[in-house]
Amino acid sequence: MNVNRFFIGAISGCLLSLFLPIVPALLWLIFLFSLFLLCLHYRLLALAGCCCALSLWLWQVQQHQWQSKQLLHLSEPWLQGQVVGIRQQDQDFSRFLWQIDEGPYRGYLVRLRWQEAPELLGQGQRWWLKLRCKAVRAPANPGSVYAEANAYVLGILANCLVKEALLLDPVWDHRQQLYQRLKAKIGDFSAFALITALTLGERPFSDELWLGLQATALGHLISISGFHIGLLFGWVYGLMVILSKSHALLLLCRQLAPFVALSAAWYYSLLAGFAIPTLRALVALALAVYLMQQHRRLSYSQSWLLVCGLLLLLNPLWVMSISFWLTVYAVALIFLFVWRYPLLDHNFKGRFLLAVKFQVLMTLLMSAPTLLFFHGIAPLALVSNLIFVPWCSLLVIPYLLIALLLELVLPAEMLWHWQLAELILAPLYHWLLYGAAMDYWWLLPAQTMVSALLIALLLAAAFFLPVPASKRCLALLLLPFTYLLWPKAPQWQLHLMDVGQGTALLLQKGDRGLLYDVGPVYGSFNATEAYVLPYLHYQGIRQLDYLVLSHADSDHTGAFAEVLKAYPQVKLIADFDTGFLQQPCHALPAAYLNAQLRTFRSTAARQDSNDSSCVLAVAVDGWTILLTGDISTKVEAELLTRVPELKTDLLLLGHHGSKGSSHLRFLAQVQPLVALNSAAANNAYGHPSKEVQARLSLLQIPLFNTAELGAIRLTITEQQLAIWPYRQQTLPFWLQKQ
Repeated sequence: MNVNRFFIGAISGCLLSLFLPIVPALLWLIFLFSLFLLCLHYRLLALAGCCCALSLWLWQVQQHQWQSKQLLHLSEPWLQGQVVGIRQQDQDFSRFLWQIDEGPYRGYLVRLRWQEAPELLGQGQRWWLKLRCKAVRAPANPGSVYAEANAYVLGILANCLVKEALLLDPVWDHRQQLYQRLKAKIGDFSAFALITALTLGERPFSDELWLGLQATALGHLISISGFHIGLLFGWVYGLMVILSKSHALLLLCRQLAPFVALSAAWYYSLLAGFAIPTLRALVALALAVYLMQQHRRLSYSQSWLLVCGLLLLLNPLWVMSISFWLTVYAVALIFLFVWRYPLLDHNFKGRFLLAVKFQVLMTLLMSAPTLLFFHGIAPLALVSNLIFVPWCSLLVIPYLLIALLLELVLPAEMLWHWQLAELILAPLYHWLLYGAAMDYWWLLPAQTMVSALLIALLLAAAFFLPVPASKRCLALLLLPFTYLLWPKAPQWQLHLMDVGQGTALLLQKGDRGLLYDVGPVYGSFNATEAYVLPYLHYQGIRQLDYLVLSHADSDHTGAFAEVLKAYPQVKLIADFDTGFLQQPCHALPAAYLNAQLRTFRSTAARQDSNDSSCVLAVAVDGWTILLTGDISTKVEAELLTRVPELKTDLLLLGHHGSKGSSHLRFLAQVQPLVALNSAAANNAYGHPSKEVQARLSLLQIPLFNTAELGAIRLTITEQQLAIWPYRQQTLPFWLQKQ
């Protein structure tokens, strides 16, 4: 019980770190450590655990920030290190993780881009590299990875570009060799992506497969995690126990079983590149093996507290990992289920019914975090898990690992074991394609952390409390919370997406929308596929009515053809030749749903210039919105001449806040209540310019800029404009100050 209190305190301390407004100074470490020792002396174990966790957290955050700052201050340093990930290749760059193995940065990672990298670049090689580094910063949109938090979790100091290189050790490691062998041998198999995902942790999935994973809720199954590591441990341990019973000479197998199983789990983790979920599983299994050897039995609650607390003490920064909390939540549900519904009927029917009940309850109870993090649920989740969790657990994963071992001993030209693997994976592969084609995803009202936690607690209590009367009371308590999930009447929303140095804006009502620009494209990278399409899907846009391309610049047109492919019925609006069926700017209707639209385009501007931008004014529920593209002050003056009564409540600054736009006279005339701007953090153009910021300040117009705030959502009603900047809503709070 004393140890339980300590780990409860440690978990509480890590959670508390998420809500700190700033990172305390390093001197606080002395205070926290002294308080930790004092609490230990007086047996205040909960407070001691809290102080211990906060001390470790503060030390790691301060170390990460200090090392990152020092690295960024260096001008193109030469550093030694090792490639620790299989590279991802696009048209322009090779991208991979690289671990520094010298000096004060030893053990930290950097994310590298390398133009014209050697063909034989691979995991395990050691290089001496000259790097140009910049801080980790990426566009922040709901439903996407929070890059800055992820950098702390993984230990990534910076994003760097390779300038020069010297190869120190050309040898690939075991994982890279296996991947290259499989790619050359079965790279043309339809199930190749699934095979590499389940054997090596590499997921070269097509967009169709990603959609299928979301629609079927099987993402947890096609990513090597604690489930897969634990499954292999259980299989190997069980086989060793069976062997020990088959002959007296094999009794030693029983004693060796946990160690052999742990070794197999370690090898599977190695194949997965020691991804963080596999490391957490290894720690938990090593702890379980130790307790087995000590003949110690813990209750389910003690086991959960011990594993969760120990993992957070080993790395307090894992508290920022969504996958960590999904894992410990799932483990807690499994413990609750085993406690509440023990196996009493040992025949096949009893086991089958219990397995079905387990899948049903897990699917329902995992819906709460799914709502919180992914803004919806997959109606195919229950069917998918009932069929494919046992299919993969009992057949697919064991066979794929056997096939991988066969690959190491069979002649290179033999394919039969992989052809059989593709046959076994065929049902799963076609199910994913079916889910993608049908687009099964129910968008539900977004939940706060508090509402999602309440839903999870009430569902857990309703299913796991043993007293029927208590269940009836809880059922009554659940009724008010159905309001949280009940679809609300659609409201107008304006979304200024964070796409870096470009523009993408969505006007949405329910599942319909109008898209104004689609973000930038730079070389092989395009924000349309990376940010815009995932955002549309996350917001539940099923019918995109209009795609307006303001002008021909690539930071506005992006990969617009991908939007046309995703929404074949959309009407393309553009005043320059796109090569697709299109209509001019003035062809936009005067009314869209219950909004009024008005367009303007300069008659004097060249067709391919910024001043040729399609300016769009939207009036909805008594509010007005003005989208100005990249027009200059010259066209702003022309606009005021042609529409002297022009006023607006929301203004999207012209040309990303360039000093050549948003003239003082124009701002004073249109009198916006709020100015919005779309620009990249630390962009080379200095957008928004100091001049524009000074004009806005003079007129007391607040500025909301995606570079600092991430994606900006505005909910529009007749009574108010509610502004929701994404970066100001996410945990941890202290990371907002970076």
